[in-house]
Amino acid sequence: MRTIPSLVSTLLVVGLAACATGGMTAGESVTRLEQQQKASPSSAAVNRSLGIAYYKASRYRGARTALETAARLDPRDGTTSLYLGLTDEALDDLPGAKAAYSSYIQFGRTSRVRSQLEARLAALTRKEIAADAKVAVRHEATLSTQPGNPRTVAVMPLRFSGADTSLKPLERGFADLLTTDLARSSQLTLVERSRMQALLDEIKLQQSGATEAASNVRAGKLVRAGRVVQGAILQVGASNLRVDAAIVDVPTSQVQGSAQAADQLEQLFNMEKKLALDLFTQLGVTLTVAERQQIEQRPTRSMQAFLAYSRGLTAEDEGRYDDASRFYNEAVRIDPGFGAAQTKSQEARAASVGASVNAASVEVSLKGTSEGAVIAAAQQGSSTPAAGGTTVLINTAKTTAGDVNPSTTGVATAAAGASGDAKSQPGSKNPVSAGTGSDKPASAVGTVNILISKPRTP
Repeated sequence: MRTIPSLVSTLLVVGLAACATGGMTAGESVTRLEQQQKASPSSAAVNRSLGIAYYKASRYRGARTALETAARLDPRDGTTSLYLGLTDEALDDLPGAKAAYSSYIQFGRTSRVRSQLEARLAALTRKEIAADAKVAVRHEATLSTQPGNPRTVAVMPLRFSGADTSLKPLERGFADLLTTDLARSSQLTLVERSRMQALLDEIKLQQSGATEAASNVRAGKLVRAGRVVQGAILQVGASNLRVDAAIVDVPTSQVQGSAQAADQLEQLFNMEKKLALDLFTQLGVTLTVAERQQIEQRPTRSMQAFLAYSRGLTAEDEGRYDDASRFYNEAVRIDPGFGAAQTKSQEARAASVGASVNAASVEVSLKGTSEGAVIAAAQQGSSTPAAGGTTVLINTAKTTAGDVNPSTTGVATAAAGASGDAKSQPGSKNPVSAGTGSDKPASAVGTVNILISKPRTP
C-alpha cells in the first residue's frame, strides 16, 4: 500500500492538475452565477462575482448593473469598486470610473493597486478634459447662445515673436503666471489652463485656418467665460521683451481693456506683476491687502528654472508626460524651492504611469491576495473564494491519506475474497505504518473525492 508521503504527492499533483485544466469558460461562469443570483438576489458577494464574470465576458451593461447592486449592498468592498471602475471605463463613463476608483483607494486592501489607481485617476482627468472639449465643440451652437459670467475669466496662451526660439515656451509659462495671479482675487473665477488648452486644440482640429483671436473667443464661449485675456510676447533685441495683453468681452468680441509691460528678460516676473495689477484695474477688481501681498510673491527667482518649467507646460499640453516630468525636474534641480514645478512633476509622472494601467496590470498586482481570490472564484462561477488555496489541498490530502491507511485493529481495510464480502476477510496493514505506529486507529473509513471536469468541446 502507498505510504503517506507518496500518496500526498500524488493527490497534490492530481488536485493541482484539476485546478489547471478544470477552469470554466466565461459563459459557464456567468450561467452558474446567474443561477446563484436568482436564488440570492440580495447577496453582495454573488452580485459582485456576477459583475466580475460579466466584465470578463465583455458584457459591460450587465456588469455595471450587478456591480452597482453589490456596491449598494456593501459600499465598502474594494473589489466591487475596482471592477465597477473598469466597467465604467469600458463604457466610456469617465466620471463614474473616477468615482469608483476613488472608492477603491479608500476601501481597497492592496496597496500596490491603490497606487496604480491613483496614477490612473491622473490620466483619466486629462482624458476627461479632452472628452469634455469634444462635447463642448459638438454642442457649440447651444453653448454659444448662453452668456458667460463676466467674473469668469480665461487666460489664453500668449503668442511669442522673436529670433530666440528657446523663449517660445514662455507663451504658456507667462499665461500660467497670469492665471495664478488673477486667481488670487476672490472676485474672479479663473478657468483651468488645461481645460482651455484642450478646447483650443479641439477647435483647431475641427476648423483649421481660424484666426487665433476668433478661436480664443469661441473657446471662451464654450467654457461660459465672460471675458478672455489674450496677448503677445515680443522679443526686442537680444535680451529685452515687450508683453501686451488685452481683455476681450466674449459676448461682443470687443476689446474692453489692455495692459503693457517692457523690460529685460531677467525682469520677466516684474513685468508679469505689473501686467496682472493693470488687468485687475481693467477688470474692475479692487484687491485686498492680503491679495496684493500674495500677488507680489515670485514662484522662483531663477529665469532658467522658469524656462524649464515653461517647457514642461508645453510638453504636457502635447501629451508628452515623460518629457514634461523631465523638464519639471530640471526646474526643481535648478531651484529646489520651486513648489509649482515639484507639483507639476508629480502630476506629469502620475499621468504617464496611469496611462498604462489597465485590467491586466491591476490583476497581476492582485495575484496572491484575498481580493485576487475573489476574482479567481468569480471566474470559476463561485461567489466564495477557496480558503487557503494549496495549503488546504495539502491538508486535505494528508487527512485522506491517514484515512486510507488501515488501522491496527484490521477493520478499516479488507481485501475482498472470492465471494466479494469484504467483511469476511481479515484486514491488511501497511507494514511501515504498523511498525512505526503512525497509523490512525480512530479512522475506520477513508474517502477520496476526485473531481474531473467535463472536457471542453472545441
